[in-house]
Amino acid sequence: MRLAALLTGVPAEVREAYRRTVLGPLLTGERAAMAALLSTLETFLACEGSWARTAEAPHLHVDTVHYRMQRVAHFTGRDLSRLSDRLDLWAALLCR
Repeated sequence: MRLAALLTGVPAEVREAYRRTVLGPLLTGERAAMAALLSTLETFLACEGSWARTAEAPHLHVDTVHYRMQRVAHFTGRDLSRLSDRLDLWAALLCR
């Protein structure tokens, strides 16, 4: 069963609390900058952490992807090299 399907059974207020806990400042900062970080994060996770494939999708330079993921790590306190942290972020994105 897919994670998204599992989350549909979770009450909306629980999903929202989890999303806010994990993504925190990415949801409250300057709108355009944070939207770019969230979009790049979603692409990065969908590309299974591949820097090159993440850069190809929205036509970014790989250095831009690295910079944005460093910002995501800074704001969320998550280490994108750890699977458990990636899963936390992915689940939080699915809670939208």
